[in-house]
Amino acid sequence: MADRYAAERYRPRSPMCARGSFSLHFDGSTLRAQGARTLIRFPAVSGRFQNGDFDYSRGNQAVPDRGPIPEGEYWIQPSELQENAWYRFRNTRTGWGDYWITIHPHPSTPTYDRGGFFIHGGKNPGSAGCIDLASHMNRFVEALQKELAGNTKCYIPLTVRYLSR
Repeated sequence: MADRYAAERYRPRSPMCARGSFSLHFDGSTLRAQGARTLIRFPAVSGRFQNGDFDYSRGNQAVPDRGPIPEGEYWIQPSELQENAWYRFRNTRTGWGDYWITIHPHPSTPTYDRGGFFIHGGKNPGSAGCIDLASHMNRFVEALQKELAGNTKCYIPLTVRYLSR
């Protein structure tokens, strides 16, 4: 069976943002944005809430539509930030919040034939594998825009490493 998300895995074609001084790190409970002007931590989760917790085990990382984003190296491109306007029907504000941005896996990151990952907000924490900032997404967007000072044609590395499995 063909990997329907194979086209998402490629190396960035634009330069690193902020001359490589800005990066993102997700550990299962926090998305850390670290740059020359910024070090901010945002509460975050990935995957579906199950049995009173979020399961970041390697086995669950391979489960489509329920498991968390698999550990590995990813990147985002700020020019791909989308605002959830009133006329959009694809993504509800309850599930996605006011903004979302595509997460691209590096070619060497094992995604278990999964894809369609985003950083987004929403009313309730939890996702089908995205990094969900819930009510903190707008603050994340503000910090990103402040750090980049209008330069959105670049990429930001994102590392996903869970604290415990």
